[in-house]
Amino acid sequence: MNTINSETNAFLFQLYSMAQGDPLVQVSMYEAGQVLGLEKAEAGALAQTLFSDGHAELKTLAGGICITRQGLKALDIDYKGDEDLQLGSGPVLETRGKESLEKILGEIKEFIGGGGKPYLQLEEIVMDIKTIEIQMVSPHPKTGIIREVLKSMALGLPENEDLKGKLDALAAS
Repeated sequence: MNTINSETNAFLFQLYSMAQGDPLVQVSMYEAGQVLGLEKAEAGALAQTLFSDGHAELKTLAGGICITRQGLKALDIDYKGDEDLQLGSGPVLETRGKESLEKILGEIKEFIGGGGKPYLQLEEIVMDIKTIEIQMVSPHPKTGIIREVLKSMALGLPENEDLKGKLDALAAS
């Protein structure tokens, strides 16, 4: 059921803006509503609509919400990359997350192998890759650690929007 109208779209965009585009950042649904001139009950009703459509996700009982990939797509903001890249939400990385990581690490290594990058940028990317590889040899690789490293790597790749988008999306998955 897709019930996006101008009011829910404005609320979704406010959520996106307050989170600065990061699907992992929690925003108060009430503060987002207040910026738009809504009462708490109205903000809660709009948030509920976004939850039922899969555009936002409730994170805390106090009203902390996050925009989802589907919400980003509704705003035409999501990257147009591989939808199969998923880390998962568990504390320990599962098979699908490991496969996604192997795929993206291959793309990153290909990117840095192309040359022409400053030494400090290469050094930082290699250290991030090694951090992920160390997690991968653990019997229980921690999803949270890998997620933070991916977010860090995305910040260091401003010149490759496609790869940066994939890293952002994988970190947000």
